[in-house]
Amino acid sequence: MVRTAPPATPRPHLTNASAVVSQYYQDITDHEYRAAWALGGSNIAGTTYDRWVAGFGTTESITLGTISEFGASRVHAVLYATQTDGTLKTYAGDYSVADGVLVGASIRQIS
Repeated sequence: MVRTAPPATPRPHLTNASAVVSQYYQDITDHEYRAAWALGGSNIAGTTYDRWVAGFGTTESITLGTISEFGASRVHAVLYATQTDGTLKTYAGDYSVADGVLVGASIRQIS
């Protein structure tokens, strides 16, 4: 008899743009890269999945600082990426969300 794992519990559909951005970075911090990719990483990465994941190779965690919403579909966020060597990188970005998924982003390192 072959047993299969139960299906994964589906995620609730996120309709709040800041909730989508928060969940995206939480998935990355938790090393749930497939979940982050499905949440729109594929739309904003600008590269292949494997290269995108490799880009987080020295990232220990990501903490969101300020999140500001501009309407229902646009968010500005400041985030802090703690690296595995203990250094901290700060980024700021604007994100566009549609139907609970990231559809666009403009992110830059500010320190």
